[in-house]
Amino acid sequence: MKIPAKEIALMMEVGHLCRYARRFREARDIFQGVGTLLHVRDIADVALAGVAFDEHRFNEAEALCRRVLNNDTRNVSAYTQLAEIHISRNELADARNALKMARDLRPEEPVASLVNALQRHMELRLRLE
Repeated sequence: MKIPAKEIALMMEVGHLCRYARRFREARDIFQGVGTLLHVRDIADVALAGVAFDEHRFNEAEALCRRVLNNDTRNVSAYTQLAEIHISRNELADARNALKMARDLRPEEPVASLVNALQRHMELRLRLE
């Protein structure tokens, strides 16, 4: 059964709204449901990684990002989420590598501004140490 892209986008939007409202269980349920509907579940897994990150379940978030990157080594969102995980764990060398990959892959994407902000944040943390 083929689900229209508009309906997938709407479900993802509702999931993100739940995530930002800190209703993590609902967000996780929506993203898992989207993942079951898709042939390639990368967008759902990156969203699930974000929920796991918000819940401080960093190992789960990292595993989801790695699964996405095993499927698509050019997924900038997965590298960016992975960098946030590494920053939260104070693994700054790993964060720097993930940020470099994200920036090198698609420097003109809208997510590049987030990558640049994370890079500046990491550099400031290094100076303070």
